[in-house]
Amino acid sequence: MISAFLLAHLLNVEDRGTFQLFVTSVTYLVTIGAGGVGFAFALSMRQRQYLGWAYYFVSFLVVSALVAIIALCFFKLTTFPVLFIINVVLTAVLTITLEKSKIDANLRFYKAISLQQPILAVLLYGICYWVFGEQKLPIVLYLLTGLTCIQALLCLYYLRCINKNFVTEQSQGLSKIDHHFFRKTWLKQNLLQTFGATTVNLDKFLIVSLMGNYTLGLYTVCIAFDALLTKFINMLADYYYSGLLNKMNRIKPVLVLVGIMGISAIVIVPLLSEPIVRFFFTEKYLEVAPILVWFIVNSIIAGLSWVLSQNMLILGKQILLFTRQVISILVLVGLFYYFSELGLYGVAYALIGASLTRLVISIVYYFKYPILN
Repeated sequence: MISAFLLAHLLNVEDRGTFQLFVTSVTYLVTIGAGGVGFAFALSMRQRQYLGWAYYFVSFLVVSALVAIIALCFFKLTTFPVLFIINVVLTAVLTITLEKSKIDANLRFYKAISLQQPILAVLLYGICYWVFGEQKLPIVLYLLTGLTCIQALLCLYYLRCINKNFVTEQSQGLSKIDHHFFRKTWLKQNLLQTFGATTVNLDKFLIVSLMGNYTLGLYTVCIAFDALLTKFINMLADYYYSGLLNKMNRIKPVLVLVGIMGISAIVIVPLLSEPIVRFFFTEKYLEVAPILVWFIVNSIIAGLSWVLSQNMLILGKQILLFTRQVISILVLVGLFYYFSELGLYGVAYALIGASLTRLVISIVYYFKYPILN
């Protein structure tokens, strides 16, 4: 959230959108090229299959670079191809390390990586803005590359520590990674992560292709507020899910809290959106203020559908949730094209339409597949 504030000050709206496309494309391509690799490493380590892991690690870094090169050949993602490929490879190091670090029961390295990302970003962007003020896009991309490089170097150190600790603990009986097991585990996780990344990032790619980088730059403000509200609703969903695991139905208090949050946000946001946007994101983004309430409405609808979906997770009906997601994606794409001339309002209407689709299906699932015990 703080990084979003700083980037809004560092860049103008057009460059902020271009920067967001750069970052989104990097993370998406890393998911395609290296997503699930660290997960497969961790499961292989549980089976005491570990020898030769460095070969797989380097191979998937090469795959990530090739994925980036192929994407740049077919899509105009950036005018900085070298920086783009470097960021993809460095981010792949981070992604693999983050997944692999979960083998540690205390999550020591996982916590360190999770904390270092926002702290380093705030320090780097904050110092740059405090000393030099607003910057051109190339400068901020170099800052991003420097930040990613620092993170990758730290991750290589963490990988060395994980390797040393694991080999010491498992002094005997380690075998080579079983290629068939690794490939099967990686492929399943990779497909799952790629679908999730497609769902999460589709709106940004549609905005750029249909409305341009300027609209995406404005949309980053909406993303920041959406993330804040979504975190609270996800906490309520986890509270409800925890109750279901312990045979307690907490749906009523959860729905009441979501309702209070929703009504409060709808009343307060129109009154305070303009001064808040001006203070945190500067006057460059003021045209977002009157539209912000629609994105808040979307967050509430989307959050409510996720709360009602917890029953399906308990019952093990993930396939039906997958089907719901596919239907909502089709609705989203169709509405994006239909409302493409309305700019940011069109984005809000398309997102609300897709969220309402998920909510209606979630309500049907909730009553059709009740938890009896």
